[in-house]
Amino acid sequence: MTLNRDVETSSVVYRSIKNYEQKQVLDLLYSIFPCNPDDFERSYTAEASPEYQEGDTLGAWCDGRLVSTAHIRRLRIQSSEDDNEYLCGFISNVATAEEYRKRGFSRHLLRLLIEKMGQSSEFDLSMLGTDVHNHYSVLGWEQISIPMIVTIEWKDLNSISNNNIKWRSAAEVLSTDRDLLFKIHSNTSRKYQYSRTNGTMFKHWAGWDWQQNEAIVYICHDAEPGYVVISKPNNIEDICVYEWRAANIDVERKLLKAAAEKILQRHQTNVIRFYGLPQYIGIDELNQWASNSIKIEKKGDMMICNIRLSNDKLENIKAAYSDGSASCWLADFF
Repeated sequence: MTLNRDVETSSVVYRSIKNYEQKQVLDLLYSIFPCNPDDFERSYTAEASPEYQEGDTLGAWCDGRLVSTAHIRRLRIQSSEDDNEYLCGFISNVATAEEYRKRGFSRHLLRLLIEKMGQSSEFDLSMLGTDVHNHYSVLGWEQISIPMIVTIEWKDLNSISNNNIKWRSAAEVLSTDRDLLFKIHSNTSRKYQYSRTNGTMFKHWAGWDWQQNEAIVYICHDAEPGYVVISKPNNIEDICVYEWRAANIDVERKLLKAAAEKILQRHQTNVIRFYGLPQYIGIDELNQWASNSIKIEKKGDMMICNIRLSNDKLENIKAAYSDGSASCWLADFF
């Protein structure tokens, strides 16, 4: 079906999606994006999106057909600086059927989402990920650049092998140590990190994200526990120290060294890629490990929009993401 170029935007009905209409949203999304089965269903499940409310997805309808959609994910950002939580409306699932594009449908939906967040008195800020910055910047989102991949050629990597270093599959650790993993994850926040406020949500996301990347996990059972995750451990091109949580710098050093050693054992390489900067270890120590050959790749597709924060608080959050002291988890964004 081809949209008549003379159709006016005013002839399109914009409204919230009712729960019984979710399948129409999913059908539209799957018709546009090549995804794995069940990927978009996470937008509505209690396990993955427990705070979803009817009306958090908006749609544009033309002649009774859903042709465009945009969605708010309610994510809570924990702050270790002020012990507050901030409600972030993360924008996702922005899509328009091909024959209806360039008519302003999704942009109008985004305006309505901003109005919804502003009028609710709940939302503090909004974030999204995109490589089409102009589409969102005109509506108030600002681009921020985040240190995403840190690569070092680890010089003089000394073995720290002992019987306590045991790597296990994601499925195994989640079946036996889920509660411990969740406790570690929850109690070691950076300046800002997304909350996994119930164990069911953590289990769902870790189970989905880690297992789809065939991740292996090491849990450090010291007095101050921690864990580290290696993603795609069998693929030398994509292997990455994907996530780690530590209560202090000593545990973080142990976790990262253990991961580096595991990669060296598997692939005979001391080139180690980390997803993000360490929480406690500074650039100087990373440079020492790497003999000044550290490489930091920044990702510039994150955008942020203020809803009701003070300008100082927003600038603080932006700075934290820009310098790597706020953490992103890929599974947060879908």
